Amino acid sequence: HEAVACHHIAASCVMRDLSCWSLCLIRLWLLLPAAAESDVEAIFLQKELRILDARSQLPSEDMPCQDSCLPTVWVVSAGRSGSTTLLEMLNQIPGYDIMGENQNMWGSLFNLFEQREAMVARYRSLSEYMTYRQSLKRNMSELRCAYQLRVLGEINPDSQARVVGFKEIRWDFSRSLDDLKLLMEVFPCSVALLSYRRNLKAEAQSRQDSLGAFPDSNLRRDNEVMRKFHKEMPQRTFMIALEDFSVDLFNQMLRFLKEDSCQYTDILHDNAGSGYTHDWFGTRHFDIIHCNSSS
Repeated sequence: HEAVACHHIAASCVMRDLSCWSLCLIRLWLLLPAAAESDVEAIFLQKELRILDARSQLPSEDMPCQDSCLPTVWVVSAGRSGSTTLLEMLNQIPGYDIMGENQNMWGSLFNLFEQREAMVARYRSLSEYMTYRQSLKRNMSELRCAYQLRVLGEINPDSQARVVGFKEIRWDFSRSLDDLKLLMEVFPCSVALLSYRRNLKAEAQSRQDSLGAFPDSNLRRDNEVMRKFHKEMPQRTFMIALEDFSVDLFNQMLRFLKEDSCQYTDILHDNAGSGYTHDWFGTRHFDIIHCNSSS
């Protein structure tokens, strides 16, 4: 199969093939010119065509980075709420490559963004001399593009993936998830899966018993912040409680993700009890999900 070359408005984002995510913001993988030879290939093709159709209906001013409608999924959690199982369930979907926590990568980039915003505001308020020869207006679209490229370079997803993203437990719940809001602006076609646990005592105990390091948190507040965030963005968020884990719930998640051709038949169980699963990386359990090309 041949990959369609893609081009971004910025001259630095030109790519002759799709072997490297970091060189182009557009993810157009079309199976040409041969027809699909398997159900999986047909699923990829149908998904990409739906993405192209959706993009064509959006006004360009609503799309930072111009043609940057990259399908992305964020797994948001405060920790010990089933988020690793959720991550692995996502990675069973053909063409998904959702990565781990990446050492608070987005938190670092969000802090950099805020520091720069504060510095610009401070100096521009002092005098005209402090902003001599500076542009009166920065190109925020290109700035968001730069952050998008940095995220893709950090997670470095598989070149054949059609949906990418990452899981993180270090979010700024104290500020109503402002960091997640910016991330979803940077990736305008992204969605967030909000993973939480109703039994706060069990969640706190699991944190205490595990070997992991967790950010300081108020679990009750964190859950409330996620609920509020979901109310603000109901079309782009899906709440999933550990206590509700079931095949039916994960199939509802598939419908939310518009993966209508797939259906789960079982559930994985990572990080059971207070432990961690150490051999999960790259493992595919094709017996727990069935996909066809009928939709």
